[in-house]
Amino acid sequence: MSYIAKITESTHYEVYKEYEAVLLKIKSSERIVIIGDFYGDVEKVIISPKEEYCIMAGCGVIVYYLKEPFAPYDYKKKTRQWKEWYRTGDIWTESVMLDSNDHLVVKMENGDISKIKLI
Repeated sequence: MSYIAKITESTHYEVYKEYEAVLLKIKSSERIVIIGDFYGDVEKVIISPKEEYCIMAGCGVIVYYLKEPFAPYDYKKKTRQWKEWYRTGDIWTESVMLDSNDHLVVKMENGDISKIKLI
């Protein structure tokens, strides 16, 4: 039996997790697309204040850009729809947050901290 749980919501989007998959629901069309997949489940999800992207963290980080064509996430595919960091190996994020300059601040389980420019 699969378990679907809402993680977060914004004006135009809802984000759910189902086992290791992360699902985006576009409210205006009721369309649902897979935007991430995490070993060990997603731990934290943030929709940016202007709804430009969705940040997902757990075993690594995925930033999914909230724009057409809303391509489904695929481990083997490289696309402009999403970017990934720390996804190889067993690298876990302890926390993620956005600063006021659209930088993603990632604190890793081992204590390392990275700042990533998103836009």
